[in-house]
Amino acid sequence: MGDWDLNLANNTSHRSLRHDQVFGYTKPVREWGLETFLEHVHPDDREEVSRKFSAAIASNESWRLECRVIWPDSSVHWIAIHGGLYHEAIGRFPRMIGTVMDITARKDAEVALLQQTQALREADRKKDEFLAMLSHELRNPLAAVSHAAMLVNDASEMEDLHWAAGVIDRQTRQLAHLIDDLLDVSRITTGKIHLRKEVIDAAIVLDHACETAGPLMIDRGHRLRRRYLQGELWLEADATRIEQVVLNLLTNAAKYTPNGGQIELAARRQEGEVVIQVCDNGTGIVPERLPEMFQLFTQGERSIARSEGGLGIGLTIVQKIAEMHGGRVEAVSPGPQQGSTFTVHLPLADPPAPAGEKQPAPATAESPAQRILVVDDNVHSAQGLARLLERAGHETTVAHDGNQALVIAKKWVPHTVVLDIGLPGMDGYEVARRLRDLEGCRNALIIAVTGYGQEEDRQRSHDAGFDHHLVKPVGIAELRALLGEARRQRNGKHAV
Repeated sequence: MGDWDLNLANNTSHRSLRHDQVFGYTKPVREWGLETFLEHVHPDDREEVSRKFSAAIASNESWRLECRVIWPDSSVHWIAIHGGLYHEAIGRFPRMIGTVMDITARKDAEVALLQQTQALREADRKKDEFLAMLSHELRNPLAAVSHAAMLVNDASEMEDLHWAAGVIDRQTRQLAHLIDDLLDVSRITTGKIHLRKEVIDAAIVLDHACETAGPLMIDRGHRLRRRYLQGELWLEADATRIEQVVLNLLTNAAKYTPNGGQIELAARRQEGEVVIQVCDNGTGIVPERLPEMFQLFTQGERSIARSEGGLGIGLTIVQKIAEMHGGRVEAVSPGPQQGSTFTVHLPLADPPAPAGEKQPAPATAESPAQRILVVDDNVHSAQGLARLLERAGHETTVAHDGNQALVIAKKWVPHTVVLDIGLPGMDGYEVARRLRDLEGCRNALIIAVTGYGQEEDRQRSHDAGFDHHLVKPVGIAELRALLGEARRQRNGKHAV
């Protein structure tokens, strides 16, 4: 803090060294009047400072303000200045006396606090938008399933039953996809996802993504054009994750393109990269939104009439997976209603060495009838799965907690145990360990069917003695394939 004494009659002043230091000088300045002071004030603040100074003279009142000043090295600093008129005995006041203080540190702290507050408000707004969209995205499939279930109860024709079954199947898969996306973004952002890289032909991965996105394209009447060749686009990558990237981009294009639109999936080699592009002639993106398209929970504009944009995490997953593979992703759009182009750049890999001709894998054979114990505290889930397995020719029984499962297993000696992990009292991990201690279950096939799908959950189930770890909802075809594979492995061991 410095002090100053300005003679209003001749515009001369007396100042402390600290006063001059507040304005960036290490040594006292010889000449300093009102004009000198105003020259140091930031141009954007100068008019207000001059006005307040003149008003104080006219009103015979003290004044105080905060403003920016420019130092000789061109850096900008904040000061707080306070001045008051000095009255002489005859009523005149030719002097003004005051103090000046450098408040740059306080101002910087205020700016940082304001930015933090704004960031928290923005995060809170996005959280509210996400929760609202999550509720919407969950209720839509649930509503469809509910209607289909009511139709099944009153259905008198097979056509209605087939239609309802198809609806339930599609909407259940949609719910599973939403949950998978949520888990994926959590694993990716916390660094808990592990890539299983191998040299792959990107064209085959693109074909798989197109097949998966096909029903949505057909439902909306979109025309999907493919432009890429097999045998040229080699990547060292996790095929499942690259397919997820392309599928998310195709799904995003389908949702933001009006019915009957055009979508193109193209890929090419370019300067040591595999460049994958998804183009559409849909709603487009306003320029100011482009930089934030890959931020978590960011979505395009929504309206009540068209509000099915997903959770706003798909593009975040796309970006993170691309970066994990040493690549990047870009978004371009000429503007609203002019379509969008998303481009993924991935490092080109050397083609694999030629290999001998592989014998085709034997067709999956249905497993002979087995005794299967289904353990799940959700009564409807357990009974539904048991009925599906019985339709496949197996004998089943159901338990709803760990102790009941152990009692049944000891007496019934199942070939296979389909075991939930999140059980009341004794969890599935402990049940699996105790099953392995039973004489009749040491070689039984134990399959985890659970809502827990993190990498650490899979490792923990493996350590507890599970043979496989499946995440709910599990398709009956997947479960039957595991039963058949286990049967073939047992037969192979006996043959040896």
